[in-house]
Amino acid sequence: MTSGADTRERAAPEPALRRQQLADAALTVLGTSGSRGLTHRAVDEAAGLPAGSTSNHFRTRAALLEAAARRHVELDLPPAAAVEAAATGTLTREQMRDLVVVGLERVLDPTARTQLAARYELVLEATRSPSLHAVMGRSRARFSDLFVLLLRGGGCERPEAHAAQLIALLDGLTVDGLQETTPPLGRAGVEELLDRFFTGC
Repeated sequence: MTSGADTRERAAPEPALRRQQLADAALTVLGTSGSRGLTHRAVDEAAGLPAGSTSNHFRTRAALLEAAARRHVELDLPPAAAVEAAATGTLTREQMRDLVVVGLERVLDPTARTQLAARYELVLEATRSPSLHAVMGRSRARFSDLFVLLLRGGGCERPEAHAAQLIALLDGLTVDGLQETTPPLGRAGVEELLDRFFTGC
C-alpha cells in the first residue's frame, strides 16, 4: 500500500520544472505588477504555491530576476520557420517584410502583452545589473544574428549595420504598441514602413 507521503513525493515536480514554473510566474508578476511588485511572496501567489516556495529555489531577488530573464529568452525564441527561411539566402524584399511582420504581430498579440511588458521591465532592471544585462544581451545578439541572415539573404549590401537599424525600428514599434497612446499603424502601415526600410537597404 502506498502512503500519502510517498504519493506526494512522486507527484512533486523535478527541481528544474519547479524553477521553470516559478520563472514563468515571475514573468507574470513583472508583466502585471512591474518590477517593484516582484517579490518572493508575489511569485508564490502567482504560481499558486505555498509561501516560501520561491525563496527555496531563488534565495535573492537578483537570482529571481535572472531566472525570469533566462526564461524570457527561451520563450522569445524566433519561430523556427523564420530561422529556416532566413538561412536559405533566397529571400525577396516582400518575403523579408512578411517574415518581420509575422514576428512583430506575434510579439504584439494581446495574449502576449504580459510577456512584452515583462521584457521591458527586465530591460530596465538590466541597466542596473551587469549579470542581468549579460542575459538580455545574449537574447538581443541572437536576434541581431537572425536579422543579419535575413538581410543578407535578401541581398542587403550592409547586413550588419542595417540589422541594428531594423532592430531599433522594431523596438520603437513594440514600445508604441505596448503604450497604446497613439492610433496603431495596423498591418498596412507597418508593411509600408518596412517596405521603405528595405528599399534603402
